[in-house]
Amino acid sequence: MKWLVLGFLLLNSAWAENSKIIPVFIEATNLYLESNQTSDESLYLRPDIRAALKVLEDHDVDPIILDKRVPKERINYPLRSDDKYDHWIKRPVKRKVEVPEMAMQAFKMKVIEESDGWFKDDIYAYFFVTDGVIPTGKVTSIYKGVGQGDSFFFNEIDRAIFPLIGVPAKRPENHLIIDYGIMESDGDDIKEMQKISSIIIDLAIAVYASRDPQNAQVIIKLRKEIKALTELLLSLNNDDRQATGTLAFKAEELAEILSRESYVEIKQTHKSTHPVNTWEYELSFRLLRK
Repeated sequence: MKWLVLGFLLLNSAWAENSKIIPVFIEATNLYLESNQTSDESLYLRPDIRAALKVLEDHDVDPIILDKRVPKERINYPLRSDDKYDHWIKRPVKRKVEVPEMAMQAFKMKVIEESDGWFKDDIYAYFFVTDGVIPTGKVTSIYKGVGQGDSFFFNEIDRAIFPLIGVPAKRPENHLIIDYGIMESDGDDIKEMQKISSIIIDLAIAVYASRDPQNAQVIIKLRKEIKALTELLLSLNNDDRQATGTLAFKAEELAEILSRESYVEIKQTHKSTHPVNTWEYELSFRLLRK
């Protein structure tokens, strides 16, 4: 599946803007797999490659997983076209109304349908949150033994996605964009997939910070770079399922919603259209006004 995705993307690379982070990550991964030098020893490396290598070392990512999922040769990996939320980042509209301090939580997950209904799978979710320009990330625990008709509540730490755990409420900037994914697998590599998900934000931030962190053109592309890196690293095996989506609000929308209610529940449903591997998930969010 990974190579089908790469092949499709490479066909479009001639006219698409290419990722700046993925080639750096591939070079850092090759060094990590060779295991003959560390980021501290490799002073001759470009700062961005050294920064990516250090993230891999700090998180102790399994080389076998990287070897299976990351191409060996440097490639031009095209970024997706801008969606409407990228335009929000590039051309932010300053909020005209005061948004109350608030929190957004992902609190419940339900498996409505699965084609392999007799089997229990493991599930985790990841959330990349853009509040203004700079993204943050959250990867949940793995919830085990989930099957068709089952539902579960995320624990107290996992459910906090804006702001992150430790800060009860916050006023968002001009917008709030949550890109998320649900990963389900009955394979034995879900722990490493979870770890890989958790380093995506760190990799993107480390590479961009080692270059020109004040460069506005670099900063506004971070969301697209993160989505490209996610696509590369989490390309699926036969025993994996992935549902992705985006939940986004402008500041004015949040102010209007929370002026009427202090608690708002939002349900996002994702359904497979594949004739064999069918599934349907429901992910429930809630907005809380302080």
